Amino acid sequence: MAPRSTPRASWLRAGAAAPPARRQRRPWVRLLVALTSSTALLLTAALVAAAAIVPPIGARRTAREAAQQEVASQLGTDERIVARTFASQRRWTDMWRESFGVVVATNRRLLYVGAPPTPLLRPREDGPTELLVESYPYDAAFTLEPRTLVRGSVRGLVLRTPTAQVDFIVDDGSWTSAVRVSQAAAAARQAVTRDEEALTATTRAPAPPAERYESYIVQRGETLTGLARRFRSSPDVLRQLNQLSTDEIKVGQRLRVPMVEVDTLP
Repeated sequence: MAPRSTPRASWLRAGAAAPPARRQRRPWVRLLVALTSSTALLLTAALVAAAAIVPPIGARRTAREAAQQEVASQLGTDERIVARTFASQRRWTDMWRESFGVVVATNRRLLYVGAPPTPLLRPREDGPTELLVESYPYDAAFTLEPRTLVRGSVRGLVLRTPTAQVDFIVDDGSWTSAVRVSQAAAAARQAVTRDEEALTATTRAPAPPAERYESYIVQRGETLTGLARRFRSSPDVLRQLNQLSTDEIKVGQRLRVPMVEVDTLP
């Protein structure tokens, strides 16, 4: 039985032209194509991220103008601005995108008004700009200090309360005015504290009369309640005698206490 001819043998016998050979891509060409595709994807992702983080053109100016108008409407009767500075915030709730506003120290309180960034998933609706307003009266417990933020890369104001910390980013052009806001707020809070202490002193009942008083130096481990019991008195009397606002005393502190006979001391 004659062997079965193959297609290759057929075109060889017929004198036909050989089919073109399939070219194989070299390995470095495939690598170059893969790298080019990856680079394009990374660049696209970077452009999308930059578009989300970088504010639109004019957003800073528009937000600051709206914030200043809102500050003017927030001022109460006889309330006046002492110092102000432009500032911004980056909150995790806004995916760290920057919101622009103004920090104002008035004669009554510290005020921040800012415009949150445009939502990512839907455009901002037409109408009044949505604003964030934060108010800190001077009789509240807070501090405002100029500090470096983000590992020293930027400067700003750090506002601390007993329960939270708020950072305001300040650019170099507004740094001097930011320091003035911090100083004005500190001076106003000190004035409020002095007024409260003076009012407390005038309304505090006078210490009960005693035949004799003596000076006593607080020792380690002693408390105002224990000293009151020792000197046949009460914590309220000792606070009044020594103009204390709390029961806190320190080692080495000199107190005025009622004189008690030595043989009656415990």
